[in-house]
Amino acid sequence: MIILGGKERADAARNRRTILLTARRLISESDVDYVSMDHIAEASGVGKATLFRRFGDRKGLIAALFQQLTEEWEPGALERLADTDVPARERVLRFVSELFDVVVVPGRPLLRAMDGCVGAAGTERYTAWQARLTDAIHLARPDIDARFMAHVLLNIPRADMVDMLVDTMGMSLAQVRAGILALANAVLTGEASPDDDRLTAAVIAIAGSNEPDRPGPP
Repeated sequence: MIILGGKERADAARNRRTILLTARRLISESDVDYVSMDHIAEASGVGKATLFRRFGDRKGLIAALFQQLTEEWEPGALERLADTDVPARERVLRFVSELFDVVVVPGRPLLRAMDGCVGAAGTERYTAWQARLTDAIHLARPDIDARFMAHVLLNIPRADMVDMLVDTMGMSLAQVRAGILALANAVLTGEASPDDDRLTAAVIAIAGSNEPDRPGPP
């Protein structure tokens, strides 16, 4: 990567965006497992060596794609989450729904290709989301442990959780989304929501199998 004065050179940045846009298009048209560095290089009009020089390897390129996906959404999402003109409950529900729609669902194939590892940047991002979400939950429900509930709401829509619900439990993405939002609403209002046994069973299974020090999402 070419850096001038601490910043990526303009033409290098444009080439990087072109490569990532091309990779995203190819992955959207085909399964990520069938998109190779050769395919991306040819479609981007660059040499394969350029891809390896910029991204290290295929996993590094896919990680850059996922980072781009979250970085495009994150600033506006955190601003909306902190908007005190909107009731705290609405802010939290909007954040959770956007997280599912904009990051988790399109990011699932990328995370599978990365073996679910989001690295230090992902951990830092999670920490920022959790802190903002904690503040909003506390405003909506000052009587509960907002910090813990923020962790809950961030970890339930994890990509591996969604994969299990869809691929193993036979739920549709629409059902998963509705269940997550129902749970979030129950947390924020204290009102019971209709239980879905498959969702509950999957939550218990994921909670029992996940490493305790691996935050999500995605």
